[in-house]
Amino acid sequence: MSDSVSRQVSPGMEFFTDFVVTGAVDGADATSTPAEVTGLLGGGFVESLTGPGQLLRCYDLVELAWQRDTPGEPWQGLYVTVQAHRLDAPLSVDGLSAALDRIGFPLVEVAPDGVGCRRLVRADSRVGVLADEATGQVLQMTAPAWFAPGPRGESAPWPRNAGRDRVRHLAGLGAPEREAWARRRQPEESGEAARWWWSLWVACGQRIPAGGEPGAGLDRSAWQEAALWLLGKCETAGVLDRAEAVCEIARYGLLAPDAAVRACLEAIPVSRVRDPELRAEVRAWLDLRPRLM
Repeated sequence: MSDSVSRQVSPGMEFFTDFVVTGAVDGADATSTPAEVTGLLGGGFVESLTGPGQLLRCYDLVELAWQRDTPGEPWQGLYVTVQAHRLDAPLSVDGLSAALDRIGFPLVEVAPDGVGCRRLVRADSRVGVLADEATGQVLQMTAPAWFAPGPRGESAPWPRNAGRDRVRHLAGLGAPEREAWARRRQPEESGEAARWWWSLWVACGQRIPAGGEPGAGLDRSAWQEAALWLLGKCETAGVLDRAEAVCEIARYGLLAPDAAVRACLEAIPVSRVRDPELRAEVRAWLDLRPRLM
């Protein structure tokens, strides 16, 4: 196994910055076949089948995954992830960002990725960095990760504290007051307006899970109402399509379960399930449904 992958030989900052810049570990990336990865990283790995057509390989800090539809077909790469949370000494997201700034490959913070987490990306290498909001510790780095050019791939047009203050104010307004507030402040140029709405949504999304902030004097319903309004504005501005918006609605529990399911079914195209085990499980739940009504 490559020394740079092993925890016994603790990786230096160069290992992590190299991954962010290239999306690869010693040349192995999400397009590499299992045989190519063995040639590049060696044979010191743990491997497991995580489903009928999924393969996961772990080189301690580094994980790679592949999938295929049927046995005998070639494996298709899914992702490569550096599980930084397994490090003995935490990796600071500020330290990582500073190191990348020095070499000319800065990270851009785009959106939260779960309760209490921050998400940063390099769009060119398609690497996403997930960090703990409270401690600043890097949890994992993945390629290819979700990233978006344009409004979703650019930094906010104001400091993070300013965004927090603005969405706190919005959550305390009624619907007419929010519209009036937006009319006075929304940038005229469409690209800037899209970036502006997206930044507001990111700031709001970071506060929804906890129902806002201590001492803000607002309950969760006020934040939910503001969040739904902001998602609608993001759709209108073209930052999100309807399917992406309802995924955010479901993620943050912004609607009652029945309403959220209906919104998802209306917005997200669903193809027939190909996995026979999953089909059987769905059939079993459908058979059980009358007893739950």
